[in-house]
Amino acid sequence: MTKSREMVLIGGTVKLLRERHSWAGETHIQKTAFVSKVLKGVPFESEFVLYKHGPFSFEMSTSLVHMRTRGLLSISQNPGYGPSFDVNEPLWKALDRTASQYFEQYEADLAAVCDVLATKNVAWLERVATATYLNSLRPNASVEERTNELVQLKPHIPYALARDAFDEVASIS
Repeated sequence: MTKSREMVLIGGTVKLLRERHSWAGETHIQKTAFVSKVLKGVPFESEFVLYKHGPFSFEMSTSLVHMRTRGLLSISQNPGYGPSFDVNEPLWKALDRTASQYFEQYEADLAAVCDVLATKNVAWLERVATATYLNSLRPNASVEERTNELVQLKPHIPYALARDAFDEVASIS
């Protein structure tokens, strides 16, 4: 079962993404949570693994379903794409109040990440989240070594775009 604080952070992420005109699909939520956790220390409890399109949390995916069943999140369909998430603000705010205004502690850090990620496409999110993952795994490796590793892991990403992803990560930090 998803803990209240995790639901507060996820709901807040959805809220911030939507305020920035994001599609707020699961990929945006997952990548924003991962980047915020690694670069800003936002304490998402969900564990992430490197998966097909970058870091992914099966726990967070389950939490999104759980939050929908509790009425904290709803979805709207986008023909030809996946669904967009919306937060039920009255319920989310009530949950945050019961968690001692937990979101307030992390809102600025999450907002800073949302400012950068909210309107990016899925390919960009994959590159930047994977670069963030490699930075956290190999902090002492050179950027060139990490760029080569990203290209090995994701051969569909050209070297120049992989290298740019590390610059993007540095600008978020």
